[in-house]
Amino acid sequence: MDLFAFEAAGKAESSETDDVQGVCNYLDAIAYARKQLKSPKGLPLSVRVLCETHRRLAKGVRGAEKSPGEVRRSQNWIGRTRPGNAAYVPPPPHAVGELLAGLERFIHGERDLPPLIRAGLCHAQFETIHPFLDGNGRIGRLLIALLFEHWKLLREPLLYLSLFFKQRRAEYYRRLDGVRGQGDFKGWLAFFLEGTAVVAEEAVGTIQDLFSLITSDRAKVLRVKTSSVMAARLFELLPEHPIVTIGRVVDLLSTTKPTANKAVNALVDAGVLVETTGRRRDRTFGYAAYLDRLRTGTEI
Repeated sequence: MDLFAFEAAGKAESSETDDVQGVCNYLDAIAYARKQLKSPKGLPLSVRVLCETHRRLAKGVRGAEKSPGEVRRSQNWIGRTRPGNAAYVPPPPHAVGELLAGLERFIHGERDLPPLIRAGLCHAQFETIHPFLDGNGRIGRLLIALLFEHWKLLREPLLYLSLFFKQRRAEYYRRLDGVRGQGDFKGWLAFFLEGTAVVAEEAVGTIQDLFSLITSDRAKVLRVKTSSVMAARLFELLPEHPIVTIGRVVDLLSTTKPTANKAVNALVDAGVLVETTGRRRDRTFGYAAYLDRLRTGTEI
């Protein structure tokens, strides 16, 4: 939720800056990639798009010094201190280009397998190639969302398997190692499909809960005596901006500070917004129930 607070206040605590920058980078990267895939003049899902997406993901965060956006020209490894004792050593750099070309051909040429199976195979192959010096996991997970949209499984990138993989981290790596060492594609695909089903069910539940919450709270706002047109307008903006300051409300509603104050106070009176700082000045308000529902299920 740090990104919402950053957007509202225009700043983040120093300990949170990297996390906020990482989320901003992710949003920028996926927006770039989706624009390329949707635009008639854009690029297809390709190594070129993945490289630019990777460059945007790494801007100003961990890995920014490790040739972001460039296919590696040196050997990397996963775990421990050197290739000799590593948990996994990806293909040598001279083989990466052809392997990525093969992955690109598979994305655009394979039609016999169902799209979900293809997406699972593409993710496993990308992580096996490990084409960048850093950030392969981030771009590999983003690739899944892009493939779901590219193959028209979803119109919007609403399913993210990152949390499922994190919650079952050991099994995730074990399944990938099974593909690499024993050719156990069946085990990996069963795990991938289970994750997709779990995440889809959770997403549907979240959407239904948020819809019910917003419907109920909209009625509260309309009933409260201090409500106004501006308060109603502000409420409709809260799902996209669930943490606000008075200054931010002035911008969102293109209004004056007194009017923004009245709109915020009306939503506080309705029990929708909660002041979160305890200060008299420079206060921040959150749509607490909405944020609590977004957090549900994300605890590790």
